[in-house]
Amino acid sequence: MGVDPAKNETVVMRLRADATLKADHLGQPWVTDGYEWHAHPDLVERLRDLKSYTPEARLQFVFGIPALCAPNGRIFATAAGTSSLHLFLPDVTEWGQPYPEYGGSWRRGFAWVMGRESTQEDENRIVSFVRLAYWKANIDDSPKT
Repeated sequence: MGVDPAKNETVVMRLRADATLKADHLGQPWVTDGYEWHAHPDLVERLRDLKSYTPEARLQFVFGIPALCAPNGRIFATAAGTSSLHLFLPDVTEWGQPYPEYGGSWRRGFAWVMGRESTQEDENRIVSFVRLAYWKANIDDSPKT
């Protein structure tokens, strides 16, 4: 299943508002479905790597933003810029900062450890929050987050 607009209304509205439609995009590498990527290719690859910990999730581009989507159609992760990761984490405050642009259940943090060398513990921590976001997205079928 793809992105369910009813379950992602606030997120999709924000992504649409930030989208850059490329009229002449044939042959351009960082354009998907006519929309310019708003994430560095390395960050897209990072999101693809994190997806491997949630095997039933799908990587999709929504108006140029890479997103991980749960089987029920809810987006649970997006990436933007060079290092920003946004996760659907209702009732979680241990990671990142609130990201009200997507709604009250979203948090924004870094896809990588910044300012020092990453450890396996750091990687395990990020993976655990991605898995938690996936789980919460699967159990939350309410609309408009």
